[in-house]
Amino acid sequence: MLEAKFYDTYYFCNVVKSVLYHSESYLGVLNDFYGDGRIYYRLSTFNKYSILHEFIEFIIHDVYYDQSSEAALEKKQKIQENYQDIPIALSLLRPSTLPIELALKHHNMPHQSFEDFLDKQSKKFIECNIDDIYEFIHKLRETGVFHELVEHISKEVFHVLFQNRDLMKNFNTLMANALEYESKQERPSEIKKIFSRTGVLKRAAIPQWARRAVFFRDRGRCVLCNKDLSGQINLENKENYDHIVPLAKHGLNDISNIQLLCKECNQHEKRAGEAVTSDNYQSWYTY
Repeated sequence: MLEAKFYDTYYFCNVVKSVLYHSESYLGVLNDFYGDGRIYYRLSTFNKYSILHEFIEFIIHDVYYDQSSEAALEKKQKIQENYQDIPIALSLLRPSTLPIELALKHHNMPHQSFEDFLDKQSKKFIECNIDDIYEFIHKLRETGVFHELVEHISKEVFHVLFQNRDLMKNFNTLMANALEYESKQERPSEIKKIFSRTGVLKRAAIPQWARRAVFFRDRGRCVLCNKDLSGQINLENKENYDHIVPLAKHGLNDISNIQLLCKECNQHEKRAGEAVTSDNYQSWYTY
């Protein structure tokens, strides 16, 4: 069971979506996730904490550090300076409170405040610099609370985004392109066993938990033709669990890359061709 607090969850969903749908504008950032051979160390075989979870984590890290930039700090210090004689305004604006602190407080995760951190160094917020913020975040990482926060938010964001199969296709196409590009270089010896050939992963059995998650997400229907695969209407209709981006096209063995198809659509419409999914979803009620 996921206890979702939905603090900035949809904000991070939009950031992830923007990066995936406009990846050409984020090549430098994305290279830090999968470039220079990093994609090889992201590969796994149906881990519950999927590659998409890792990608979401990566984006959240980047956002929190971006929110702690020098420009952001200067803006907050200007507010502190302008309202230092109006305590009520300062208590409402809270310029000395960092965005990550607000998230930690919302999730009821005990942590040292940035003001307390500065106080122990005999510094005031108005005179601190960006290095102080990075040192504070480093302290949060050392205590483990930073990782706890980012992991929890990642699970919430995944919970929302997993329902969007087109986004799943977009993410897995991006990863497949990275894997294909990196396959021109020598693979690390320790992961060669998971490949059937250069850049193509071996087919792996899809675990029951992944099948169950995909079946319920797709409401027990073929995502291409909407055929009922629950067995309640026709026992002859067999569910097939399909890689959205085929393994032959450098697709991943990851839950984000799996969808529910009927036997006919899987064998005749999909086969091992291009990445295909559908924007059709069964509504909670009829209109």
